[in-house]
Amino acid sequence: MTASPSARLVAVAALLVCTPLAAVAVGPATAAPPPEAVCGVCGDGLADAAEREGLPLTVERGTATISVREDGSGRWHARVRVDDRAADRLAANATLRERVVRASLDRRTVVDDPRNLHAAVANDTLVVTFDQPGVARGSLGGVVLVDLLDPRARRAGLDFEADRLRIEGPNGTVVSRAPPSATVEDGGVVWRADDERPGLWGDTRLAFAPTDGPAARGLTTVGFVAFGVGLAEPSALVLGVAPAILLGALLLAVRRWGDELPAVDPSPLAKWIAGSGAVVALFAGAALAGSVLLDAAVAATVATFAALYALVAAGAIVLDRPSARVALAWTLGASALVALAASTVSVVAFQTALLSVPAALWFPLGRARGRDRWVTAFVVLALLVAPFGAAVIYAPSASPLLGVLLSVFTTVPWAAATVAFGFPLYLLGRGADGNDDAVGRADRTEHASAD
Repeated sequence: MTASPSARLVAVAALLVCTPLAAVAVGPATAAPPPEAVCGVCGDGLADAAEREGLPLTVERGTATISVREDGSGRWHARVRVDDRAADRLAANATLRERVVRASLDRRTVVDDPRNLHAAVANDTLVVTFDQPGVARGSLGGVVLVDLLDPRARRAGLDFEADRLRIEGPNGTVVSRAPPSATVEDGGVVWRADDERPGLWGDTRLAFAPTDGPAARGLTTVGFVAFGVGLAEPSALVLGVAPAILLGALLLAVRRWGDELPAVDPSPLAKWIAGSGAVVALFAGAALAGSVLLDAAVAATVATFAALYALVAAGAIVLDRPSARVALAWTLGASALVALAASTVSVVAFQTALLSVPAALWFPLGRARGRDRWVTAFVVLALLVAPFGAAVIYAPSASPLLGVLLSVFTTVPWAAATVAFGFPLYLLGRGADGNDDAVGRADRTEHASAD
């Protein structure tokens, strides 16, 4: 049984999110180091350090609050309740207390250079405070991105090793992006050991903004993507070589044999593309709101791509035989609109919007065929450069050999999906003016034969 057009649309659009997930899956498989503790003094690390100093110690409860400052530094405030005997010895010996605390921070923790360290004991509770530079960075619109939790800036995973961990932003800020494993409470995010799924799992990126709302979420998303691009190494561009060659060869073939392609009636094709795209976008958007039928990342990807696909095709319906430049302006405007909306949803949705633009550009390429060399040159150049942008989004860092391997699972399938969805738009753009002429030629041929 042949799959329906809508089913094919969902399947290939889902490929656009499956391929980056495949890249993520390949990356961590290369012997990732053990996780690092966010609060090194809140659990086993403190007990182990004390034992090495000849002090038996039992941690009864450990909590920590990290206050992120505007300059990007963080202030740790940890409170660790220990057994009475250990508390008495730590209270009586300041030198021992500092050695134990520093030793617990020197093990596998996120703290590299604790500054202004102070440790005291009160009511059988060890109270530790210190500063750590480089915890966060400023971004667009006053957004603060917490580098400490960003997996792209780290080699190891995270383990909070505490009964409760809270991270709060600079004064006057609110959470604009919270990890799914945390709970937003009073302007900060909180993890608890007794949560249903405790731990720093999943996407741990965290950000704070001066205000709440769509604009702040959009700026936060753009900041995260820009940060990832900033981390990109030149070696990662190798992921774009194979798809760029494939796209270049296909564009040459279209230029050489494009006139031999069959003419299509643009009206039903435009209605089919726009209608099916809108239906899929609404279905995926509903799934995203409920997160029941589809995973949230898959739903965001499908909804974003389908919305852009439908909008671009709608240009052939709304505009009356647009010129190539008008078609290009419509396509770029639709891409910007979808990207703006996607930025308020998630990083995945925004990245999907960026990765979907090359597919949309096939519509003005079809309109420019034999009509506008400037638009043709612009679109061809954009399509040849796009694989290298996709390479940076998929894998900011990769050795040349690994990059070639990763491209088989990331940028090459992305290029295939780009062509699969772009070609109908190319036929749509190409046929917008030619259908009436084709009908006229057919009519004239029939009259001549009758005579």
